[in-house]
Amino acid sequence: MSDLDRYVSERNRREPGFAQLVSHAERRLAFARVLAARRRALGKSQTQVAALMDTSASIVSRLESGSDVRVSTLEKYVAAIGLQLEMRTTEVGKVRRVPGKVARASAGKRVKRAGRS
Repeated sequence: MSDLDRYVSERNRREPGFAQLVSHAERRLAFARVLAARRRALGKSQTQVAALMDTSASIVSRLESGSDVRVSTLEKYVAAIGLQLEMRTTEVGKVRRVPGKVARASAGKRVKRAGRS
């Protein structure tokens, strides 16, 4: 067990739910790294993507560092790198497959996007 794992475990004993907050932050960071890699693969700078989004490069930097951002900001970002954001939710505790991983869902049920069948 790493020092970080021990810290999270100890803090979670004192503050139930802390480990879940850390888990959510880790997922955001992993997702942000994938998006940043896509941007770099396209040969675009943060400044160029920010211009396409009509925002500042600091907003792009925050998003790519895993900060909690608004859905509308994320939608603009993914569009600027040639993607489309799709959202879904699953029931808490249901196991869903992620390539190479097994992840527990966080809340809700599957929701269809408007205009999709």
